Amino acid sequence: MSSQISQAAGREIPGDKGWPLIGHTLEVLKDIQTFFDRKTDAYGEVFSTRFLGETWIRLTGPDACQFLLQDSGNHFSTKLGWESFVGDLFPRGLMLKDDDEHRYHRRIMQSAFKKEAMVRYQSLMADVMPRLFSQIPTQGEVEFSEYSRQALLEIGSRVFIGESDPNRIDQLQKAFRNTVEATMAIVRKPIPGTKYNRGLKGRAFLESYFLDKVAEKRQDVSGNLFAQLCQAKDEDGNDFSDQNIADHMIFMLMAAQDTTSSALTSLMYALTEYPEWQDRLREEFRPYQTLSYADLPELRQTSWAFKEVLRMFTPGAVIPRRSKHEVIYNGYRIPANTVVSVSPVHNHYLPEYWKNPEVFDPERFAPGREEDKQHPFLFAPFSGGAHKCIGMHFAEMEVKMILFYLLKMFRIERDTRIPVKWQKAPVWHPKKGLPIRFSVLPAS
Repeated sequence: MSSQISQAAGREIPGDKGWPLIGHTLEVLKDIQTFFDRKTDAYGEVFSTRFLGETWIRLTGPDACQFLLQDSGNHFSTKLGWESFVGDLFPRGLMLKDDDEHRYHRRIMQSAFKKEAMVRYQSLMADVMPRLFSQIPTQGEVEFSEYSRQALLEIGSRVFIGESDPNRIDQLQKAFRNTVEATMAIVRKPIPGTKYNRGLKGRAFLESYFLDKVAEKRQDVSGNLFAQLCQAKDEDGNDFSDQNIADHMIFMLMAAQDTTSSALTSLMYALTEYPEWQDRLREEFRPYQTLSYADLPELRQTSWAFKEVLRMFTPGAVIPRRSKHEVIYNGYRIPANTVVSVSPVHNHYLPEYWKNPEVFDPERFAPGREEDKQHPFLFAPFSGGAHKCIGMHFAEMEVKMILFYLLKMFRIERDTRIPVKWQKAPVWHPKKGLPIRFSVLPAS
């Protein structure tokens, strides 16, 4: 890997512009992984495409991930990389901040993810989940992709927000769904009736909701994340403004709900496709009647299964940055003010690193194999560098807790003769849902 500020002209980056006006946008939305695999085969590890009205440069491989995400030369802006297609919907979120501003906000926010806060979140989850999952229908099938979104928002409403009003939870669910779906809208104007306009209205509802509650949450001692964020301070005593808190809550709840729902749905697919792993995890849970925060690190096989799902079904399809100036990467000239992206999921299937990458094999993360450790940026489902997901340990904790209760209570089955087709952007999910049957297990 090599990179430098351009002092001389490098090679022009190969690629094509696709269709007039729309470029490759429709192909990317249809199947982003297949599209990028095909372009990599045609052009190599560095190439250009047209997406959402502008040129995107795609870099491939773990070295490229490290170059872009670690960004040791400060060549790229994370804010400007994301802003062009999520800036109106998730403005001022942590992902849309650079350099000193990002460090300032992340330092304050980190206090909401310290061990003592995580212990409280885990306790809140343990209060909510048994009752919630005991209500899963056991007659017929449950479309799990939609169910997981609703369940995670209900969990998040308690653990993140402290909201218990069912009507409010429904309004939050609709607003979040509209806001997230608008990130991939082709028409990006506030035209009535369009996906983008629904997203902007959803954002406005969420902002009003959180701003109205900040004063109350600054005095809240219940331990939910919203209250933690309202009271968070860094080591110098700096805290967040009301607007900061609303912006961060909207972004974090979106990330917690949508990406975790994606991972959880993929886990249900994998555990029905490979039922022996369902049995292995259930056996790992057998010694525990309940889970404490201290128990979670002991669930090693559950960690491997979670990581394997993140490898195979990486929720985030693409990670963009925007070049601040012209840069040479491996002899190629990256112009200034150009979107440059990587897709970790591509690296997660490279056969030179992963044994049988198409096979669900959680033991690849076990001691003695640890295929993910061959390169520091080979396995990057939570991004990397300064912008690595601040909530990644929260996400793993939540998924472990959910699996614990579901697998202790139910056997999970699916008609595996019916193939599942996947939508891979903006987050990985089954195109036509994932019908699951839940059968109650005898009490152990």
